[in-house]
Amino acid sequence: MKTRLAAFVEECCRIPRFFATISNLALIFSILVAAVGVAEAATQTTTLTISGQNNVVISGLTISTTSGDCIDIVNSTNVTIQASQIGPCGTNNSLANSRGISVSGSSGVHIYDNYIHVEKLASGCCDSHDNVFITNGISNVELRGNVLAYGESNIEINGNNGTNNQISVIGNFLLNPRGPFPRGQNVQSWSNTNVTVNNNYGLSSQDTGTYLYAENQEDSINFGFTNGIDAENNYVTGGHSPSGCGITVDEAANSANVVSNILSNTGQCGIGITSGTNQLVDRNKVLNLTPVSGGGNTAIFVWNQYAESCGPVTVSNNIAEELKPDMVTHSGWWDGGGCGTPTSTNNTWNQAAYNLLYPMATTNPPPLIPPQPYSCVATSPYSTQTSQPPCSGSGSGSGSGSGSGSPLTATLAASPNAISTGQSSTLTWNSTSATSCSGAGFAASGISGSATVAPAATSTYSITCTGNGGSATGSATVTVKKNRGHNH
Repeated sequence: MKTRLAAFVEECCRIPRFFATISNLALIFSILVAAVGVAEAATQTTTLTISGQNNVVISGLTISTTSGDCIDIVNSTNVTIQASQIGPCGTNNSLANSRGISVSGSSGVHIYDNYIHVEKLASGCCDSHDNVFITNGISNVELRGNVLAYGESNIEINGNNGTNNQISVIGNFLLNPRGPFPRGQNVQSWSNTNVTVNNNYGLSSQDTGTYLYAENQEDSINFGFTNGIDAENNYVTGGHSPSGCGITVDEAANSANVVSNILSNTGQCGIGITSGTNQLVDRNKVLNLTPVSGGGNTAIFVWNQYAESCGPVTVSNNIAEELKPDMVTHSGWWDGGGCGTPTSTNNTWNQAAYNLLYPMATTNPPPLIPPQPYSCVATSPYSTQTSQPPCSGSGSGSGSGSGSGSPLTATLAASPNAISTGQSSTLTWNSTSATSCSGAGFAASGISGSATVAPAATSTYSITCTGNGGSATGSATVTVKKNRGHNH
């Protein structure tokens, strides 16, 4: 016997047979009601598979699985996933498929304004627990305006010998990739052509008081065996790997434009060119004051580490400073050899760069989250963007309390988070759904803002915000290294 809903679907709306591959009837209903403006989202608890289909739009979906990927898109064209809540997905401490969205053999795929958070940890390598995994003959894919958190890699584009083409990653917020090595990237492109990674905000932190899981990042943004790279206007902060960088142009990656990016405390290096031909590093700003023991600790370097050709490389108009672990020695630039003689023009290094960039939270504050929504602001615990209306749908918060709308959250960040005696750090706090905030260890005014502190010893600060009948707390630690640092 047909249900009334099934009869409505068949007789009124004439749903095509491709919905047989979308396993939950409630999902069909969500698509229908979205078309007539009814604000109701389906809930899906098993893998949503879109296979061999054309012209599919999924909007306002809430999906979470305890086994398997959340969404699989296979051999399909013109598929849009938008304004949805995706995660947690799959199984913890395993190699079983547990991805947020897996895309293979497809073209014209658009992933817009979603909150994607696998959260489950992979037990080893590789790509079982990525938030978005793109592979096997993909073309014309765009990810825009998403909030992606806690994946093995947040976005992994693996072209399987160069068969992926025209991939765009624009205006997303990327938080705390969990690895393990060799994964642990916010964005990684390997064996692809024509890849654009622009206007994203990548943040990696080990502060589990503020974030659900600590980062285990290698590089924040990494390109290997990729021809035609555009990495522009990204804001990258955080990272603690002794071998990773904020942005790495890796083995056999050619024709890379690394332009106008801002990198802050990205660990042992900001931008690294390690291989490839026709590379441009131009108008970037790097201030790294959190050196990593055992790392090279250089803001920008060019050094061929592979058998493939390297060079020519142009390094121009950059402002970059990094401190070595002694917190005194400057290393804004290093040419390690093997790439010919890099063309270096109009760059500002070391103390002069520090004077222009410090404190980064004031001179180059981070963007709102996510930086560039497509049509609405993804509902997430971290979203602060106001340029578009919020997407409908539910999210998960980091605070307590009751009420409707965005979850109550509070975050606090220190920049830099390591200083020498006599220096200062800027605390920046943000909140959602809060009516008031108060600081512990510093004076806070308003539900967002910044304050300067100059502790004599290592100190932990916190912000508590109230609203929706509850409260949320964020914290940040400023480490003080005594009797070392800049003279200025």
